Amino acid sequence: MMTKMVLRTPVIPRNKADPTQSSRQVSRMFSDIETRYLGIKTDLKTLFDLQLTGSEVQANARQGYLACNNESGPATLFQVNIGKYLYDMTAAKLASLLQSAQAILDKWLLQGGEQNVWAMGYVQDEYERGTQMAVSNLSVQSALYEQQVTLADRLSSPGVLNQIASAQVATYSDWKGISDKAWADLSSVITDAVARGINPRETAQIVSKRLDVSMSSAKNIAQTEQVGALRNAQRTETVWSRDTLGLNTKMLHLSALKPTSRAWHVARHGHTYTPEEIEEWYSQNGNRYNCYCSQIPVMLDDDGEIVNPGMVERLAKEREQWQSVLHKPQK
Repeated sequence: MMTKMVLRTPVIPRNKADPTQSSRQVSRMFSDIETRYLGIKTDLKTLFDLQLTGSEVQANARQGYLACNNESGPATLFQVNIGKYLYDMTAAKLASLLQSAQAILDKWLLQGGEQNVWAMGYVQDEYERGTQMAVSNLSVQSALYEQQVTLADRLSSPGVLNQIASAQVATYSDWKGISDKAWADLSSVITDAVARGINPRETAQIVSKRLDVSMSSAKNIAQTEQVGALRNAQRTETVWSRDTLGLNTKMLHLSALKPTSRAWHVARHGHTYTPEEIEEWYSQNGNRYNCYCSQIPVMLDDDGEIVNPGMVERLAKEREQWQSVLHKPQK
């Protein structure tokens, strides 16, 4: 006679605003990014002091604007003094200056190169932490899983190692994109400043502000990479437990329930989905960007339900409370 499998309740993170428990890890990467952009600004100042040289011109100086394009929204306009500076600059010198600026950006943003870019350390840590969280949660819920799985075996498994290798490629591509966009932006500013006679001090100020814009984008990418790696690890483990061990697993969506949370993210709070459904959802409508939601593996009973109905009801009340307080419709 087959013994009925005993299922236990999944472990729900206590911090409702940070269900992925990633705030400290993301903050550490943000601090690293700030240090890197400070290094970029310091190195560019040295470069400009050496190569952005010339002389002041009083005649024909006038006020105008320098426009910088943004990825979203209208261009940013900077009020500048035009025709007030004559640069000692040839086309060859300008090309050399821009090439040096690109080298500085790559030095700080692509440190380690394609095979070991600095950001990958943070991403891999989160992937491994996500695997650990999934293994721990499934071990709590299923005695069968607990008996057959160890964290060390899962971290060294081909499936997990392949996912980390794929993340390596994607992470380098993300940061190469950040570096290239920053260089294109700075090149436009510097070229325009030289052509229009905007003095080096004003030029450096605009460059610094544009680097702040780039740093903001870099932080958004960093948060997306780290939390995305953790979620991907949890999906991978859920799929493996289902396909290899035959466990009836899905994933429980836990929204961050922040005032800034998107209504259609909160609408999923407390509902279960297959890993494939979640992966597809994150591929659409920018859902993966700036998302603090978590999805944890859960064991379902023979009726396809979570074994703790009280927990499901509590999550539904949390969802409804957020929706009623903020008056945001579901999508």
